[in-house]
Amino acid sequence: MSRIFLTLAFLAVTLVAPIAAKAQVFIQIEAQPSLAQAEASLRRYSGRMQDVNGFALGGGWYGIALGPYSEEDANTILRNLRSSRLIPRDSYIAEASEYDRQFWPVGANVLNRPTQEVTDSTATDSATQGAEQQTTTAETLPQPDPEPQPSDETVREARASEAGLTREEREALQEALKWAGFYGGKIDAAFGQGTRGSMARWQEANNFEATGVLTTRQRAELFRQYNAVLEGLDLRVVRDTGAGISMKLPTGVVEFSKYEPPSPITTPRATSTQRFC
Repeated sequence: MSRIFLTLAFLAVTLVAPIAAKAQVFIQIEAQPSLAQAEASLRRYSGRMQDVNGFALGGGWYGIALGPYSEEDANTILRNLRSSRLIPRDSYIAEASEYDRQFWPVGANVLNRPTQEVTDSTATDSATQGAEQQTTTAETLPQPDPEPQPSDETVREARASEAGLTREEREALQEALKWAGFYGGKIDAAFGQGTRGSMARWQEANNFEATGVLTTRQRAELFRQYNAVLEGLDLRVVRDTGAGISMKLPTGVVEFSKYEPPSPITTPRATSTQRFC
């Protein structure tokens, strides 16, 4: 009788344990291409929600995820956070096996795996680093990056000021980021993962802390850069009543010459030194 009991107990453990382990899932909300950007995102999310974790994903990428949860709870939490717009709409349920070592919060290990320090993707193993250090001269040592400029607002304050933007102003912000070469998505006024990532890259390129949320001063600086290229162009709507057409032209540097179907012909002004394709 005791043998039968032990056999049944063994089968119960071996069958139930994998199911329980499989039930522990995460909500993947972001992936960042550098440790610094990932840590900036983690600080932002940790300030407004719980169960925030940072994992190395491999290939130089770092993931931000919530959990662990049971699969049922994860789906409920995912729907609620999406509807509240607290996480990107492309967030999804991820298995624990998709993640490598945990680096956030410091000392946490929800994956229950051997801990190891996570460094940025530019780092190599200790043996390679030792060899490089022996051959590096003082002249080739990289100079430290300048200290980020102090922010005019906290992330919470920046979000509050951002919430007051109209749809047109949010679209204009995406347009400016696209013009600057940091955004490649749709102009839809939705500040999802792509827009947040582009904001962080613009901040980093302009020596601001890469939080992914532009402050009032940073938005003004972005638009200043955007509008600087338009200065002197004197954009105006030029109409040709005879041809029945109208179009916006940079009249500060070109002037309407004649109309040859299907397009108007413009010529550079004599005083213009700018080139247009």
